[in-house]
Amino acid sequence: MNLKEIDIDQIQDYIQQEKGKGRSIKEIVKELAEIRSDVTILSHDPVISKQQILAALEK
Repeated sequence: MNLKEIDIDQIQDYIQQEKGKGRSIKEIVKELAEIRSDVTILSHDPVISKQQILAALEK
C-alpha cells in the first residue's frame, strides 16, 4: 500500500492492518509522519504540542 496515495480517512484502517502484523503503533505512526505531509506527531506535553500545532499551521 502506497502511503502517499491513501486517503486520510484510510489511515486508521492502515494502522489497524499493520498492528495486526505485529508492528508497534509508534513505529507505524512514525513512518506515516515521515512519508506524509498531512500527518504530524505531537508531544504528550500540552505546551509543546501547542507549539508543534502552531508550527505545522505556519507551513
